[in-house]
Amino acid sequence: MAPALDPSRAHAALLQARLYAILDSSYAPPSSWPSLAGKFADGGAGIFQIRAKNLSKDEILAAAQILAPLLAQRGLPLILNDHPDLVVPSGAAGCHLGQDDLGIPEARKQLGSSTILGLSTHTPCQAEAGQALGADYLGFGPLYATGTKPDYKPIGPSKIREICGQVTVPFFCIGGLNPDRVTEATSFGATRVCVVSHLLLASDPAKAAREILSRLGTSSHMKDAIRS
Repeated sequence: MAPALDPSRAHAALLQARLYAILDSSYAPPSSWPSLAGKFADGGAGIFQIRAKNLSKDEILAAAQILAPLLAQRGLPLILNDHPDLVVPSGAAGCHLGQDDLGIPEARKQLGSSTILGLSTHTPCQAEAGQALGADYLGFGPLYATGTKPDYKPIGPSKIREICGQVTVPFFCIGGLNPDRVTEATSFGATRVCVVSHLLLASDPAKAAREILSRLGTSSHMKDAIRS
């Protein structure tokens, strides 16, 4: 199956994205994802991920096959957390890997050069190594304690300073972020963030996304730039 979004447009969207929205099955069921994704996109989210640790591969594939073309209509890429083997049949733009998952070089051989590959990193050394291995973008954190990854010790926002200038691929700061913490993270050099529970549990998801972007100094016109 061809990617729902042309790879060149997917990479362009990644480069412009400032807010990464994760659709996590621990907080919201797959049936709600199309509606939530639309609201996050309206609020300015520039890239999306399915994270579903408690779903079967068949359930993840079915959800991705719905979401990938819906987001592609807006020029926005969908990334799968884990499961590189589902990227092609789902039409997703790429895959996000953890430190203990299939390595970036192996995933690149499996999926090709045009597929977006992201990597979770928890230290400046891991971030620099991930870039050297060819990751297209990095997740960096958790900055603060988070229910999404309760076993991970927060690294603190000051660590952002250690990778600014050293890491040139896009990196999205993640972990326990809300508007005030985003503001704090920007004071250490953060320009992109990934937000999970604050968005998924918001009463007005589009407004919550716009608030996060406002704290980054970036408004929702970013999605219009991606479309053009």
